[in-house]
Amino acid sequence: MKIHDRVTTRNISTLLRAGAALAGLLLSAAVLAGNGSDPLAPYEEDGPYTTTRHSGGLGCTIYRPRNLGSNHPLIVWGNGTGGTPTTYGSGLEHWASWGFVVAAANTSNAGSGDEMLDCIDYLQSSSYAGNIDFSKIGASGHSQGGGGTIMAGRDARITATAPVQPYILGLGHQTSSQYQQHAPMLLLSGSLDTLAGPTLNQAPVFSRVDVPVFWATLNGASHFEPVGDFGDYKAMTTAWWLYQLSGDSDAASLFTGACSACGLSDWDVERKGL
Repeated sequence: MKIHDRVTTRNISTLLRAGAALAGLLLSAAVLAGNGSDPLAPYEEDGPYTTTRHSGGLGCTIYRPRNLGSNHPLIVWGNGTGGTPTTYGSGLEHWASWGFVVAAANTSNAGSGDEMLDCIDYLQSSSYAGNIDFSKIGASGHSQGGGGTIMAGRDARITATAPVQPYILGLGHQTSSQYQQHAPMLLLSGSLDTLAGPTLNQAPVFSRVDVPVFWATLNGASHFEPVGDFGDYKAMTTAWWLYQLSGDSDAASLFTGACSACGLSDWDVERKGL
């Protein structure tokens, strides 16, 4: 009987230790799963480059890595009505920290897209043109500048676009441009946007353009979500550029195939061609 008691006690002790170890493993797994539950989280963080800002002639403001290497992709930016590059300065710096040269048109009326394209011309004649990969050019902008992004997207030099809450009911935007796109598009909306609402401004774009499109609507976002550091659009746009302009396979997995960004709780997503 005593022997049986000792064996039982030993077995119970062993089982308790095993149970504790299993609980620890499950807890660790839960913590890791929790830390990795948001696939956009890595792109919220600044990239590896320190950045600098300077004028790009009279027409552009340049945000770029302070120490340029080779083959940096380029992004041209268009402001919303009445805005300037500094209106979105923290977001533009964020993109630059990931290795992109960002050229923001100084105009507050970017609806035609012309001033955005002029920044490409400026950089092609700049002293650091040799550090830029002009075969990888993105175009993005907010509101009127989002409409200008679609206008700029007709240019064969543009290889990806990301219009943010684009306004397409005038202010320089031409509906015909929506049928003349040739580059993949990240189309961003805000569910509470009352100035460039999704129904009248982004839904028609999604249905008309004949290119791959990832249309993501941020729940609860007003028209001013992008002001400053791009708000909750920051990570999504950064990942898009890394996918489209840098060929990053991890970033690509957010938008293609099983699409890890498609099930995010704060977003409603539609896509075609991806």
